[in-house]
Amino acid sequence: MSKEGDLPKLPIKNRKIGTTGISLIVIGLSLLSIYILWASFGYIGPSFSSDVLNLQQSTLRAQYHLPEEPVVTDPAVLQTPPSLRQFLTDNATSSPTNATSSPTNATSSPTNATSSPTNATDQASGNTQVSIVPGASTLTDTAYSPNPVEVTVGQTVVWTNDDSAFHTVTSGPAGAADAGKVFDSGLTGPTALTSKGKTFEHTFDTAGEYPYFCTLHPAMVGTVMVN
Repeated sequence: MSKEGDLPKLPIKNRKIGTTGISLIVIGLSLLSIYILWASFGYIGPSFSSDVLNLQQSTLRAQYHLPEEPVVTDPAVLQTPPSLRQFLTDNATSSPTNATSSPTNATSSPTNATSSPTNATDQASGNTQVSIVPGASTLTDTAYSPNPVEVTVGQTVVWTNDDSAFHTVTSGPAGAADAGKVFDSGLTGPTALTSKGKTFEHTFDTAGEYPYFCTLHPAMVGTVMVN
């Protein structure tokens, strides 16, 4: 018998139904909130950050009266890090000078023709040719061919850029403190391998093993073995 004043207890089954109902309500409200947010802001794709960056750049350029950033489509430029593309621009700017000097080159052609036997003699005396192969920027120890290359003391190695991209021939392992101390084609100047057909040479007067790499594409590596 129940005593007077005792409160009736709810059945356990009814309490379970109440908890489930509350859970469903919470889930429904969560889904509704997600839908409202999605409807308000729309779908933000992976290009969102790139679009925002481009918009900021355009706004700043317009604010400070700067020209718009040019669209780069040249594969040779795309393969070169942005911080080093100014060297390509400098070389392109200097092309009119080269074009102006073409009459001089044409005039001196008989001299070049006369010196061709000397070049043949140089090759016969042991100059070793190394090619920077096409597509070298995507390669590693096959970017320079042949690799390794074996020469004797006093011999000259001539590297020819047969690729359309800008490369270097820099002594030492990539990142070493003494990189480029023995030889370096450089980023500027007449020895820079800025385009297809450019050459760089170095004469090895001391026996040893000389690793080298490309500063623009450090995965490109080679070795000269001097006996």
